[in-house]
Amino acid sequence: PLTLTQRFVPHQRVDCSTLTPTLLAGKSAREIAALQLQSGNRKLPVGELFTLSGDDTQNLIIECEGDKLERIGARMTGGRVRVQGDCGAYAGLQMRGGEIHVAGSVGAFAACQMRGGLLCIDDDAGEFLGSALPGETLGMAGGTVIVKGNVGDRCGDRMRRGQILIEGHAADYCASRMLAGTIAVIGSVGANLGFAMQRGTVLLRDTPAHILPTFGDCGTHELAFLKLLFQSWTALLSRYAAFAPPPRVKRIVGDLANGGRGEILISARGQP
Repeated sequence: PLTLTQRFVPHQRVDCSTLTPTLLAGKSAREIAALQLQSGNRKLPVGELFTLSGDDTQNLIIECEGDKLERIGARMTGGRVRVQGDCGAYAGLQMRGGEIHVAGSVGAFAACQMRGGLLCIDDDAGEFLGSALPGETLGMAGGTVIVKGNVGDRCGDRMRRGQILIEGHAADYCASRMLAGTIAVIGSVGANLGFAMQRGTVLLRDTPAHILPTFGDCGTHELAFLKLLFQSWTALLSRYAAFAPPPRVKRIVGDLANGGRGEILISARGQP
């Protein structure tokens, strides 16, 4: 694999959106080292920030120090990127294909407006995971995000399609303004779950401490689609791969102030 080892922690954040398998395809090590990365108000050559080794541009390894590297894997359409360490905001921004594996944490707006592919995060994710860009109205619209730690506020805000699988806890306003898609949480969720939710599905293992008054309890149900959904997760490198679908779930619908077609499904036997 083409390996980029960070030499130092820059003073300003660095836009790494040009370091994707698609954009690096066919380039020599010298050409890659000469590429310019935006860092504050200056251009930073790749060869100045990183030590380069290897030549397989379709399998890219970025060895990070600190969290100043932003937009890793932005708009990528194929190939694999592995981040050794933490990275900054906008990881997987508008991603359409390929795989990103972060062996650490990511900053805010990861998987923002994602359209396809796989983003796997071994630690925590910041606010607005899988959401829309500031000022935009549509968030994540495809692909899969796996978070093995916790996520910050507004996870799935304005989410339109795709799935976010969280093995830890989700903070406040999870699934806020959600339009469609699936969010699953093994741990707890914070306040205002599903605020202004229009459609979509949230899968929970435990009943939330607080449910908005604009959600209605519809009792327990056997839902056949859950078998297909859980079967689709068996190939993932996640705790979800080992789960069997619950035979019955408690179904809570809402947000009734926004049409009431979203649903929160709570396992009736202690599994998501």
